Amino acid sequence: MHTPPSPTPSEELTGTRTDSPKSDTKRNSERLDWRRLLLGLVRYWWLPAIAVIVVAVAVVVKSVESNPPVQVAMVRNTRIDITPEEIRAIRQIGQWEFLSVSTEEMVEWHRKHFMGDDHLTRIYSGTLRLGIDMQQASDDWFASLPDSACRLRLPAISLLDTLFIDEARTRSFYEKGSIPPEAREQLYQQARQAMLCRLLTPSNLQAAEENARDQLTRIFAAMGFKKIDITFIPDSLHKP
Repeated sequence: MHTPPSPTPSEELTGTRTDSPKSDTKRNSERLDWRRLLLGLVRYWWLPAIAVIVVAVAVVVKSVESNPPVQVAMVRNTRIDITPEEIRAIRQIGQWEFLSVSTEEMVEWHRKHFMGDDHLTRIYSGTLRLGIDMQQASDDWFASLPDSACRLRLPAISLLDTLFIDEARTRSFYEKGSIPPEAREQLYQQARQAMLCRLLTPSNLQAAEENARDQLTRIFAAMGFKKIDITFIPDSLHKP
């Protein structure tokens, strides 16, 4: 039978005993295992990083599905913004005169009776003003279109003032006998119709329309519009 070695004198004096070689080997092995673990963590640091990223992405996806973000889209707007106040201001201008023509008309009235003749000759002066009356325009008279364009639908050129004869400048050229009031009214209407027939002509209406196009084009071009489509509505033509 094997008997353990007897303690040395030094062990007897101190009361201690040194470790065996096996315990030292075990301790060294444990140290090596920790070192290998640490070296593995350092060498493969990206594995836990990937795990963290995967978890973060999953959290973000879940949050987006629960609360979808506001979508922002880029839209190219080629319309020129003009405020309703500007549209109302243009319409409130009312009557726009684009052509005025002044004239004079001499008319006569004559009556015979047993006591003699009554005769009246008068010269009437008047100015016919041709243009558009914005109060007759429809609510959709203006429209802003893409590509810096706009559309204007305007009342047709018309006579702006039916009372165009200037009474202050009217004078009697020749007057004889007794002139009744109805004779003066007759001469007034006769002079008015003569002026209308002579001046309210297609050529003058066309000239006024061309002036209107030119001025309105310049006004809206100054606002930034590059293409101005102007249409005059014949149905709104005023007939005096």
